[in-house]
Amino acid sequence: MTPHAPGPLSSPPDPTHTAPVLDIEAGVERLMGNRAIYLRALARFRHDYRQTGFAIRSALDAGNAPQARRLAHTLKGAAGMIEAPALHTAALALETALRDDTGGIDALLARVDAALGEVLRALDGMELPQTETPPATQPATGGGLARLRAMLDIGDGAAVEQVAAAHSELAAHLGQRGVEELSAAVAEFDYERALALLDRQDGAAGS
Repeated sequence: MTPHAPGPLSSPPDPTHTAPVLDIEAGVERLMGNRAIYLRALARFRHDYRQTGFAIRSALDAGNAPQARRLAHTLKGAAGMIEAPALHTAALALETALRDDTGGIDALLARVDAALGEVLRALDGMELPQTETPPATQPATGGGLARLRAMLDIGDGAAVEQVAAAHSELAAHLGQRGVEELSAAVAEFDYERALALLDRQDGAAGS
């Protein structure tokens, strides 16, 4: 039997092929096929990460390499969330160089700037939902937890601020140690772990 020629989805990768700025279909699939949530994640990325390259440079100029590394790590996670492959790769390379002190930071940061610029130009050309900034405080009625959960679900970068805003509510729900674990997970853009911490406590409360 003569084998079928590989179709476009099964062809071997072409080394000269440039990865898409955004793999929208993969991003939608990552969010269980919910295109509306993916578009909100794109809107939040456009809002939160526009100045990240500048922020990394500022941290490096101030001699704060750990902060620069954290920013690169967060950008890497955010790029992975929205399926921006070139930016994810560039941010990973920068994070690794900052962690291992291997040099070449200027060139890697320029690569991040270029990739981020491409993503932002693509997002600026899209019709996306408006982002919301969480209020400075939250009433202790359970609303803060629900809002945080929704933000974690869509990969909303403002979840860091929401953890601080809902601290007393979270402390009552998780305990201080749990809040510290949750805060660390959110700071590392590990939203799946943060959700697991909330769900684990919910299960314990319901048992």
